[in-house]
Amino acid sequence: MAFWHRWSKQQEPAGRVIDQDGVPVLAKAAEQFGDLTELGAYLTASGIRVVDPGVPLSNYAGTAAAMNVWETQPSVRKVVDYIARALSTIPWHVYERVSDTDRRRVTDHPLALLLANPAPSVPPSRLWHSVIVDWLIHDRWCLQVLPNADTASGWELRRKPARRMHVLADDDDQPAALYLISSRGPAQVVPLPGPYLFDHGYATVGADGTSPMETLQQILAEQTEAVEWRRSVWRNGARVPAVIERPVDAPAWSKTAKERFIAAFNAFVGRGPSAGGTPLLEDGMTLKTLTAFNPKETQDIEGRQLTDAEVASSYHIPPELVGAREGTFSNLDAFRQMLYTHSVGPDITMLQDVINTMLVPIVAPGTNLYVEANVEAKLRGSFTEQASILQTATGAPYMVRAEARSKLNLPYLEGTEELVTPLNVLVGGLASPTDTAPPPALPKGRGRPA
Repeated sequence: MAFWHRWSKQQEPAGRVIDQDGVPVLAKAAEQFGDLTELGAYLTASGIRVVDPGVPLSNYAGTAAAMNVWETQPSVRKVVDYIARALSTIPWHVYERVSDTDRRRVTDHPLALLLANPAPSVPPSRLWHSVIVDWLIHDRWCLQVLPNADTASGWELRRKPARRMHVLADDDDQPAALYLISSRGPAQVVPLPGPYLFDHGYATVGADGTSPMETLQQILAEQTEAVEWRRSVWRNGARVPAVIERPVDAPAWSKTAKERFIAAFNAFVGRGPSAGGTPLLEDGMTLKTLTAFNPKETQDIEGRQLTDAEVASSYHIPPELVGAREGTFSNLDAFRQMLYTHSVGPDITMLQDVINTMLVPIVAPGTNLYVEANVEAKLRGSFTEQASILQTATGAPYMVRAEARSKLNLPYLEGTEELVTPLNVLVGGLASPTDTAPPPALPKGRGRPA
C-alpha cells in the first residue's frame, strides 16, 4: 500500500486523473477496486500512463502469493529444493583462453577466489541455493557485487531477495533499472548496467519475469482443496463404518439410559484408551457395516503423487527423481544423467552466461578469463566405473601407487611415485591391459605378411 501513496502523490500536482468515462481515477479506485491487482489491470486497460510507473501493482500480490506457496505447498518445495540442491553444489571453474586450442585452469585469480568463497558469512552452496530458489519461485534473482578488503578476493556477493527487488523495463521490455526495496529507507532505482548480477524470465508486460506459481495456481488450489476435504473426512467421518440397530419392539429408552450408552460407545470410536476396541451392545442390538465411507477412497497418496508429478513436469524434472512415480535402478540412473543435460542443463547455461557477461567484466576486466560449471563432477560414476572407463580409454594404468595409497588414507612410501606399466601393454601389442587374448593363429602354409 506504500506504493499506492507514492503513486497518488505524484499524480496530484498535475491535477486529477480522469478516465475515459469522465470519472476521477482515485475516486473510482476507492469505490470499485478491491485490491492492487484490479487497479493495475484497470490502469493498463484504460491506457493511463503513470509518470513513474515503478513496479506494476500486480507484482506485489504475485510476490506475496509466491512466498506463501513455498511455505504451504509440499510439492513445490520438494521439487524446487531438489533442483536448487542439485545446482547449488556444482563447482565453478575459471579458465584462461590462451589460444583457440589451449585453455588453462586458473585458481589464484580474484575471480576464482570470489566464486570459491562468494560471501564471508554464507557458505557458497547455501548462497547459490537461496539465489536459485528465488529464481525458481519468483522467476528473477539478484546478487550485488561489493568490494571487500577483508576477503581473499577483495570482493563479495550479496543476495538481494526476490521479494525486495524488481526489474524495471523500457518500452521495449528491456531491463533499464533495478527497483530495490529497503527496510531502512526509501526504495532505490539503480540504472543498468551496474554492479549487480541478475536474471529474469519472460513476462507479457515488462521484464520482471512471471512466477511459475501463477501458472500452477489452479493445480495447487485443487491440491489444497483436496487436502482440506481429506482432513474433513478423517476428522468428521465415522471411526467405525457401521451403525447400531435396535429391535422394533424394544422398550423405549429413557434419556439417561440413551446418554449413558452413547457415552460408552464414544469411548470405543474416539481417541481414548478404549479406542479401537469392541463395544458392548445391549440385548437385541446388532452392529451392521456400512460402505458409504471407506478411508481408502480418499486416495491421499495418489493425490499427492499426482501433484508432485505435475509440479515436477512443469519444472522439466522427471517425476521419478522426486518419488512421484516408481522407477527402477536402470531408468533412475538414466534420469540422473539426463538431469544435468536435458532437465537443468539450460538453467546451468543461463547462470553461466550471467556470470560471464556481468561478473567477469567487474572483477577481471581486460582479461581472457571465463567461467564454466564443472558439470562433470555431478556426472561421475562410482570409483569402479571410473577406473574401468579410464583404463580402457588410456590403454594402460593411469594412477601411480602413491595416489592409490592416498585414496585409502595410507601413509606415503618411498619409490611409489612411478607409473607401473605391464609388459603386455608396453610390448605385447594389446589394445588394453584387460585384454589378454592371444593373437589370432595364421592359416597353415601362410606366413606373416610383410
